[in-house]
Amino acid sequence: MTTANSLVISYSVPHVVPNAAGQSGVLKSFQFGSGEYHVQVATPVAEHVEILFRYQGDQSILQLILLTDALRRHGAKQIDLLIPYFPGARQDRVCNEGEALSVKVYADLMNQQHYQKVCLFDPHSDVVVALLNQVQVIKNHHFIQEILKEHQLQEAGDELVLVSPDAGSNKKIFELSSKLGGLPVVRADKIRDVRTGAILDTEVFSNDLVGKTALIVDDICAGGRTFIELAKKLKAKGCAKIILAVSHYEGGADVNQLAASGIDALYTTNSLTNLAQSEFLQIKNIWRFMPVQGDAK
Repeated sequence: MTTANSLVISYSVPHVVPNAAGQSGVLKSFQFGSGEYHVQVATPVAEHVEILFRYQGDQSILQLILLTDALRRHGAKQIDLLIPYFPGARQDRVCNEGEALSVKVYADLMNQQHYQKVCLFDPHSDVVVALLNQVQVIKNHHFIQEILKEHQLQEAGDELVLVSPDAGSNKKIFELSSKLGGLPVVRADKIRDVRTGAILDTEVFSNDLVGKTALIVDDICAGGRTFIELAKKLKAKGCAKIILAVSHYEGGADVNQLAASGIDALYTTNSLTNLAQSEFLQIKNIWRFMPVQGDAK
């Protein structure tokens, strides 16, 4: 979508981009045999540009930086970056000697681009927010509200509980509970081997779950073991239905194992990758929850 002074780019290659006059231009990108990328904006762009960017591995970050430079050289004065999943958030501290502080490296790269705004969706760590300049955080509240509506869970009353999968999720889930009118929260936590960090067991801090519908809420699902073990515990305590809602999904979890553990449905977004939707795996368009000026929603 473009106006006289504004342009929205959903970055993919190749991509047709309207210029400041509303005409069609072409964003060209290719990779040389030696490995480096070439990015070119073929026609002048609007003064205000909004980039809708999905992280697709570290090579995509370099492409983003090249695109930003090309846009500025071709007429863009103000650039907003909407990047739902921000990389490095799970490496927000140095735990072992010799490790990089990854989140700061990524944040420094973004800050060096001097974006007018950097908009994230439900980031894993508050450290990301502290390190980024001009940051705007979109919480998962509307995402969760949409899930509740689809399952008619607002009518469940006392039978619905929000489940925090570990101590790191407690702050977010109590805020979500408040937003949803004070839904009850059940806390859980992982018991780890202090030497290796391996998960030994999962503890659920509630014994009043018989017949309840449990909505597990977290920001990301990687391998899925946290949720598999948690679902088993919730089922053992009598939960009648379990729904898992994660803002970001890497796609590596075994959905059959997730379902076998007792999870009835998994809701996520396409913030990282386009996934095939199924009756079990429900995918929401991430741009519906972001403050997009154009028609990407």
